[in-house]
Amino acid sequence: MAGRGGAKKELDPEEQMKRKFRAKCLFRALGRLVMANTYWLAEAVDHYEGVEDVKRRVEQAVRGKAKKKQLLNINDKALLNKHAEERTDQEKKYIYRIIGGLKCFKRYPNHVKKKLAAVTYFKYYSPGRTIVRQHHEAHALYFIVTGDVVVSQMIFDELLQKYVSVDIGVMHQGDMFGEVSLLHNIPRTATVTTTGHCELLALMKEDFKNVLQASVQKQWDEVRDAMSAFTYFDALDEVARREGCIVAKMKSYEPNETLLGDGVGVANFVYFILSGRCQMIETVQVVVTTHLGKSYYALYDPYVPKEESEQDFDQKYFGAYKNLNKESKESRPSTASEQEGPAPDEVPRTSSILKQKKSTSVQADQAEPAEKRASDNSESSNMFSMKSQVLFQPSEQTRPSVRLSVIPEVQEKPANLRTYFMQVCQLNPGSSFGFGENMRDRRIVALTPVDCMLLPKIWLLQRNTANIWTRIQHYLEKKIPTKKQLFKDFVAHRRWQEFREQMVTDVISRSNTVNWTSVHDVPYSIRMEEMLDI
Repeated sequence: MAGRGGAKKELDPEEQMKRKFRAKCLFRALGRLVMANTYWLAEAVDHYEGVEDVKRRVEQAVRGKAKKKQLLNINDKALLNKHAEERTDQEKKYIYRIIGGLKCFKRYPNHVKKKLAAVTYFKYYSPGRTIVRQHHEAHALYFIVTGDVVVSQMIFDELLQKYVSVDIGVMHQGDMFGEVSLLHNIPRTATVTTTGHCELLALMKEDFKNVLQASVQKQWDEVRDAMSAFTYFDALDEVARREGCIVAKMKSYEPNETLLGDGVGVANFVYFILSGRCQMIETVQVVVTTHLGKSYYALYDPYVPKEESEQDFDQKYFGAYKNLNKESKESRPSTASEQEGPAPDEVPRTSSILKQKKSTSVQADQAEPAEKRASDNSESSNMFSMKSQVLFQPSEQTRPSVRLSVIPEVQEKPANLRTYFMQVCQLNPGSSFGFGENMRDRRIVALTPVDCMLLPKIWLLQRNTANIWTRIQHYLEKKIPTKKQLFKDFVAHRRWQEFREQMVTDVISRSNTVNWTSVHDVPYSIRMEEMLDI
């Protein structure tokens, strides 16, 4: 008999199995989530050494352990895991004060930070975990709070005829990834994997459209406009331009600020000047000597190697002029001393240092009988003519060991050494540098406010259409004067300055009028332009 509420409807066995399976999957997912976050959940737990020693435990508890300084504590992480709609205004203000000081949010204005504080979530990933996978649908944007991640792509290998994973870069604390897919509504372009314990702040797709899309789009448009200003990037396709927008950096410099050189600047990046002017300055060390009232100048540069002539180059790398030396030596009448010793080609050339240090061995050779040396030479010639595996027989003759040092001797600087700073060239909008040209004793300083676009050199070399970047580097090395050319210009300028001063002195001495004008009567602007030392 049916009850008052009627007969209870029985579930279909298949539907019942589906519900059980779904509940089982949810429970497993919850367990995996708890296990994954155990690392940061157990941060506040104190671990004592010497469990059985009660006195030691009390001392540790009273003294307190020096905890590692962290950007986010356990309470902050728990608050960032709270749903955005459940956060109060007081909690949002507190989160804003926290994330406002993080490195990954310093690029955004305050009103954007306040919006991010209301919708960002804390995420933790253990070592070796994949955060996003290539060709998958995008759901969030990530900011790295602590840890490093590796960015890789699946590229088809023509040799192996299959897709292989290639690492294309490493991202560190303060970097952002995942904005490309959200901004262009495309699948993930790369795979991101953690290298260690990694803490992130995630911004969901819907919140990205409302909060950050306008700011990110503005940055992308800025880089796109900068790339379009240079004809070098006209041959790039849409995918390459998109990658360029990801890896590019926009930097601004104030007047008299160093862009590159003196340990300043971004390493392995190429600079493209968008606006402003800057100059390349080189340090030139000159030895100044005075003789009979006249100054003489000599360039001091201990790092410049000795110049090789064409004959030295051919002899060093191509073995040239060997036969010529043999013929010249064979044509000369041989003396008795030359006939007694071995052939010149068999004796290695030694430096004067070796000759001085081997004086004792030479005296010992002279003391030996001539018959014994002649027999030794005949035996050695027969030994070299035989086809044997033994190349050199052990010699009973003892010689003092000679040790040559490969460390160059430290040269003392002359007492009358002076340092001058010379302008090598000026760089205007449209110029580029940082391709690997010689920057020894050089630095690039801004003359006016300068805006630059920086691109990784490795990324440019991977897209070296028509060998354009190598040609630009070769052009810069040819056009920028060397240190010796700058020294010649320096000497010519000094000679002209001395001649001009002497000419003015001669003209003034011929007149009978008394001239009381001194250097101090010259305006400061002219003195600064003429570089007069007062």
